[in-house]
Amino acid sequence: MAPVILKKDEVFFAKSKRKFIWANRRYVMALVMVLSDAVCLVFSMGLATILWSNVRSDLPVDVYLSINLPIAGMFLLIYLLTGLYPSIGIGPVEELRRLTISTTLGTLALMGMSFYLRNTISWSRAVLGLTWLLLLVSVPLMRKLFRRLAVRLGLWGIPVVVVGEGAGAMRVFSSLGRNRLIGFWPVLCVKTSSMRDVFPRPSDLPAVPWVDKNLFDEIDIAIIVPQKAPLGAVKNVLLDRTHQFKRIIVMFDEAHFGSVWFTPLHLVEQLGLEVTHQLIDPTQQAIKRFIDIFLVLISVPVVLPVFGLIALAIRLDSPGPIFYAQKRIGHNGREFRMWKFRSMIINADAVLRSALEKNEGLRNEWEQNFKLKNDMRVTRVGKLLRTTSLDELPQIWNVIMREMSLIGPRPIVSEEIPLYKDDFEIYKQVMPGMTGMWQISGRSNVTYSERVALDVYYVQNWSVWLDIHILLHTFLSTLQGRGAY
Repeated sequence: MAPVILKKDEVFFAKSKRKFIWANRRYVMALVMVLSDAVCLVFSMGLATILWSNVRSDLPVDVYLSINLPIAGMFLLIYLLTGLYPSIGIGPVEELRRLTISTTLGTLALMGMSFYLRNTISWSRAVLGLTWLLLLVSVPLMRKLFRRLAVRLGLWGIPVVVVGEGAGAMRVFSSLGRNRLIGFWPVLCVKTSSMRDVFPRPSDLPAVPWVDKNLFDEIDIAIIVPQKAPLGAVKNVLLDRTHQFKRIIVMFDEAHFGSVWFTPLHLVEQLGLEVTHQLIDPTQQAIKRFIDIFLVLISVPVVLPVFGLIALAIRLDSPGPIFYAQKRIGHNGREFRMWKFRSMIINADAVLRSALEKNEGLRNEWEQNFKLKNDMRVTRVGKLLRTTSLDELPQIWNVIMREMSLIGPRPIVSEEIPLYKDDFEIYKQVMPGMTGMWQISGRSNVTYSERVALDVYYVQNWSVWLDIHILLHTFLSTLQGRGAY
């Protein structure tokens, strides 16, 4: 059966006036990331110098500022050597890992240089340490902002073709189109009933008016979605098509496996995959717990005054207790009392029952999401707390009591267990979190099935780097207030 080309979403940069940008797209994308990193490097080093000069009056600020550009150049070179330009197709968590390691190595190198040059320039290792801390946070966040800007300007994304069987190919094609920050820009989707029918050359394509075959010649990345194809057929495609594409990526649609579970092994001239589960490793669990306690302890000086202000605002706004506890399902399926700042009126349950009985639309919304977008029970202060997620702060106590983690799946009530179906067994393998994949992915704007998928993804792909990625992006999501109600 001949391959069928699905209707295009859009063919970008097909016009001749954009030919230069198309042909040099990787360099344009790399330049975007270099500019992002350079801004962060110069700003962080300058800010660290100015801040520390208030502590150490003899600090030669002018000397430090004059060498910012050479030092920034050194860091950019390290980022280049670790494959961070243009940094496409490696995933945000892997990018965070490389950035953290590269930034740390660069800082250690500067500290080593300061030891040997201390007789020439009065170096301050405190400035370097402060610069390191600023870079760890600012570089990943600035890269995301620059990527969003580049997407808006049409400067981000390497063109790819998606080839596969059935609806799986279209799902991958659509998913890549929605997640443009990844850097793979799907411009063609070829659907075929058999992997043996994958087209070998652009000349084999059916005559479709909007297909620019010269444009297709410039696509050097193919994403293969074999779905239910036998391994032999997939092997033939991979071996026979490498002359056409510089890079071939195999994606298994609807295959829920964690990317960090697999380690390739070459045994007796055959490729094997070692499967591990990081979340049942006692060492990894201890690291996760240590991070929870460490971050809770260092946040106490900031959190306690905020607690006081919120408690006062709740007391002045409406009668009732300051805190609210609700039974949720935790690790191993055990129930626990999850604490929040009260954001509703005191007779909230009775008001909800009455509203659901009278309004079928509200009842359907509640049964689907266990949330109401325009909840009549929420107080004025409660609405602000929910928008900023400050109502979740008392869950720090749940973290201390080892009932929750700072990062994990969204805590659910017992009525939600049937909605998880078989995935509930995956959910209960870990402690639920104050924040997680759901909170940084649109919160209440995502469907319930998407929430479940996010929880499963977190459990199966857990790593310390994923937790750090979620923490950094929780800050951005809270500022945006997207999907919070």
